[in-house]
Amino acid sequence: MKFQPELLTLLVILVFAALLFLVIRGARKQAAEKTHQVITLGYEEVTSRPSQLISRVEALYKRGDNQGIQIDQVYSKKDWEEEFFIFDVSDANQDDNELGSEVFGVISSDFALPQFSLTTLPGFSSGSLFGGIMEGLLDKVLSFSEGYLQMSRIEFSDKPDFDQQVIVFGKDEAAVRELMDRIHLDSIIRIKSPVHIAGLDDFLTVDFSQMSSYSSPDSDLIAQHREFSQILDTFKI
Repeated sequence: MKFQPELLTLLVILVFAALLFLVIRGARKQAAEKTHQVITLGYEEVTSRPSQLISRVEALYKRGDNQGIQIDQVYSKKDWEEEFFIFDVSDANQDDNELGSEVFGVISSDFALPQFSLTTLPGFSSGSLFGGIMEGLLDKVLSFSEGYLQMSRIEFSDKPDFDQQVIVFGKDEAAVRELMDRIHLDSIIRIKSPVHIAGLDDFLTVDFSQMSSYSSPDSDLIAQHREFSQILDTFKI
């Protein structure tokens, strides 16, 4: 069958329009589901960015004087003396700028945290071909991360199970080691979805988006919030 050029052009436009419609509808559905879940969790949307959140997020995420940190899609709730947040964070100066999506954060007087960054890894065997490749890539990533985070990697050779599954960076090695000795490390190792946890002073964040390709396809904010709550108890004084 032979198509006229005008008809072919029209078909291409119609296909593109249909795909665009599906993408927009999917995005709207996802946004509506997110709103439903955060309301179910007791959060409310914040129209103006809270100054207490901005200062703490900048302290955790900002790398250098020239980097601009931006937070969006902020939801919050207060529970006694604790302030809880869900937010997106990005680098205002970069095109590919996402630093974290649907990050959970809490400000609590029950925290006295040294600055640290902790990431759990998807399981892989270093003895396999894939594991060997992953291990080589991981070494390169860690070398880059030390410079980017402006923190040193802290290894725990006396805790091999923890050391193989969790990557820790910190400003003050002694203080971070003391923190890791105090908390129940099994509660970190048991987390099924790869997660990034960072803290400083009275602020702690938990981000399940950093390695989203490894996340369970049925993960949602409510399930993640349940995990977030358990992690908080681990780090409290």
